[in-house]
Amino acid sequence: MEHNSKSISAEIAKSVLGKILSGELKPGVYLPTERELAERLGASRATVHQALRELELQGFVRIIPRHGIVVNDFRKYPTPQSLEALMSMDSIELDRSLFNDMMDTRLWLESECTRLACNNAYESTIREMYEILNKMSVTKDNPAELIYAFHYRLTQASGNSMYSMIFRGFEPIIKALINRHYVLKAEDITNSVQMRRELLALIESHNEQGAVDCVCRIIRQGITVLEQRY
Repeated sequence: MEHNSKSISAEIAKSVLGKILSGELKPGVYLPTERELAERLGASRATVHQALRELELQGFVRIIPRHGIVVNDFRKYPTPQSLEALMSMDSIELDRSLFNDMMDTRLWLESECTRLACNNAYESTIREMYEILNKMSVTKDNPAELIYAFHYRLTQASGNSMYSMIFRGFEPIIKALINRHYVLKAEDITNSVQMRRELLALIESHNEQGAVDCVCRIIRQGITVLEQRY
C-alpha cells in the first residue's frame, strides 16, 4: 500500500509539473486546495500533500500556510532539485522560452564537444558513430534511440567526462524531442544521416570550425521542425 501511494504521488507530481513546464500553469497562479485536488484525482489528501511537498522541494510550487499552493517562478528561484526534475521528464510540452533555453544549451554543449572531438576522438568512438549511421540507413524504426546514441558518442569523443554526464542526464527529454521531430517530418531521416556523415568527416580531418558549423546546422534543423508547435 505504501509503495502504491508513493507511485500515485509521483504521477500526480509529474502531471502538475508538466502543466507548469508547458506554461499552462504560470508563476503566481494558485492551485486548487489539497482537498479539491484529492477529490478531482481520486486520491487521498495525504498522497496529494506528498506530491505537492515534492514539487515544493524541487522549487516549482510554494505551500503558503492558510493561503494555498502557488506556482513558483522556478527560473528565478530554482532549488538544487529543479534541474534534476526537469531532466527526468520524458513526455512534456515545453513553453517557448524554456524550449529556447534548452536548445541554446544543447547548441553550446555539442559545439564545444565537437570542437574537442576534432583532436580527442578515439578511432573506436568514430567507428561506433559510423555504425550507428549505417543502422539508420537501413531502418527507419525508432530514430530517437539511434540519433541520441550518435550524439552521446559525440560528447564522449570530446574527452570531457562532465560534458558526457550532462548530456546523459537529459536523455529522456532529448529522446522525446528527437522523436517528435521525426514524427513531424519523417523525411528528414535520410538527410540527417548524410549531415552526420559530413560531421564525422570534418572531425576526422580535424576541421574544428567546419565541424562546429555542421553540428549547429544539424541541431538547428531539428529546432526549425520543433518550432512548428509554437
